[in-house]
Amino acid sequence: MKRFVTALPLALLLAACSAGLPPEPPAPPPLDPVGTYDCLLYVEGTEIGATLTIDGESGAYTGTVNSDMGPAPVSDVTVEGNEMTFLVDTGDMVVFFAVVFEDGNFAGDFDAGGMGGSISGKKR
Repeated sequence: MKRFVTALPLALLLAACSAGLPPEPPAPPPLDPVGTYDCLLYVEGTEIGATLTIDGESGAYTGTVNSDMGPAPVSDVTVEGNEMTFLVDTGDMVVFFAVVFEDGNFAGDFDAGGMGGSISGKKR
């Protein structure tokens, strides 16, 4: 009987705690990167302005980067969670980008065959 009396408050406490837990928050909606972004690329101390446009739909995104060096196609766009990777073919080299989105803006890095830098973008 003594064990039952000692275990009863513990059982009631556990029942009260498990019944009062708030539900888990819903998962965030999937990232939709479609849009136009004003970007800044930082390459070896130099800042380059560009415009990144992403079109299409999940699994089939495409786009274009426009800068002082001219337009370049965006391909191999992959979105996972709030991260996006893509390739830009400048004609001279293929550049790999990896960015993380937050509130419609992004920041990340790029690699162009050993030369790299950072990129940030703000959605228009």
